[in-house]
Amino acid sequence: MRRTHRRAALVAAFALLLAGCGESGPNISEQMRQGDQKGYVAGDGTIESLPPEQRQTVLTLQGTTLEGDPWSAADHRGQAVVINVWGSWCAPCIEETPDLVQVASDLDQAGEPVQFVGVNSRDSVPSALAFQERYGIPYPSLQDDGGRTRAQLGGLAVATPSTILLDPQGRVAARVSGAVDATTLRGLIDDVLAREAGDE
Repeated sequence: MRRTHRRAALVAAFALLLAGCGESGPNISEQMRQGDQKGYVAGDGTIESLPPEQRQTVLTLQGTTLEGDPWSAADHRGQAVVINVWGSWCAPCIEETPDLVQVASDLDQAGEPVQFVGVNSRDSVPSALAFQERYGIPYPSLQDDGGRTRAQLGGLAVATPSTILLDPQGRVAARVSGAVDATTLRGLIDDVLAREAGDE
């Protein structure tokens, strides 16, 4: 019953399909006018989700992990991929990290075909590694390379944090602009996995 209620809530949220893309411009401008010197654009929590027939954007994210290893989304075709843009200096990022760790760990233990990857923003490698160790983050993060890796996400990751979900074909299936909680993230992932299972 709880799962049914959660799905109903998500379906209601999905009515906002792509609404956030149209609203992000004024939101950004308004934040810049406030002049609060926080140094980043915060998301408003907008949740967007696309059914399979409307997924057109394929992301080919690649980069170097904090540990110095190459990483590419193309190597994870057949899995859902959760991309989280974060920085150790970002308060909402700190707030959402335990939820990301929980969902990633739960899905890994359940053997679900899901890969998480972080995209670090504006941290040195030592600072990012310290953050990763402090919060027990079990998945890799890509190094900040002057914004080039993040730029591969285009306008999908204007806010910090942002979370993007790719389906097993590498197509953008969902996005959260701002901090995400465990219930919302798990619901989005479950929806993608359920649709994939239904298509088999």
